[in-house]
Amino acid sequence: MDQRTILVVDDDDGLRELIRINLEHEGYAVIQAVNGVECVQGVREHRPDMVILDVMMPEMDGLEACTKVREFSQVPILMLTAKTQSEDVITGLDRGADDYLAKPFNMEELSARIRALLRRVPPANRPLIAGEGQVSIDQQKREVWVRGQLVDLTPIEYKLLIVLAEKVGEVVGHDMLLRAVWGQEYTKDNNDYLKVYIWHLRRKIEEDPRNPRILTTEWGIGYRLMP
Repeated sequence: MDQRTILVVDDDDGLRELIRINLEHEGYAVIQAVNGVECVQGVREHRPDMVILDVMMPEMDGLEACTKVREFSQVPILMLTAKTQSEDVITGLDRGADDYLAKPFNMEELSARIRALLRRVPPANRPLIAGEGQVSIDQQKREVWVRGQLVDLTPIEYKLLIVLAEKVGEVVGHDMLLRAVWGQEYTKDNNDYLKVYIWHLRRKIEEDPRNPRILTTEWGIGYRLMP
């Protein structure tokens, strides 16, 4: 079974070390960071399967780090927070977090939440599959295979495909795609820009781009990459 890698981000050395010991005991590989800046760098460089991210940290807090990570990755993020008020939880989820856990917590609950999140996504070193096996994405080699043929994607096309593939089977909204692929400055006013790249991507992965079966449109909402 593939070993899953978890990035633990917290400026509390003692808590971070305690989490590391418990996760390694359960068979995970652990990478550590002490602030949001290191978190963003760690996700870019190591492509972990999951991030455990504290909210209150120096230099860059967890909320800002979560926002920046979501500009280029859909890695599952579990927020650790001492703030349990609903507005703080909602803020974290709106920034792109998948779940949250209030401090103090026990390791059994943390482990259960990790398992639940990791069940939703394949390991980072396992190819992403879509279209009933017609599309295979090897992220380690940055290769995309369509019906057994290697296809050449532009950086934008590849990034768009990855965002969709990481949520395969789910509808991904226009705004989320624009932010994840092009950054926070892009809004729903740029939907025509998105449509152009969806068309280019369909020309490379669909047998009939005008009658898409793999990358479908959810009118008025977004797009779905079929599993």
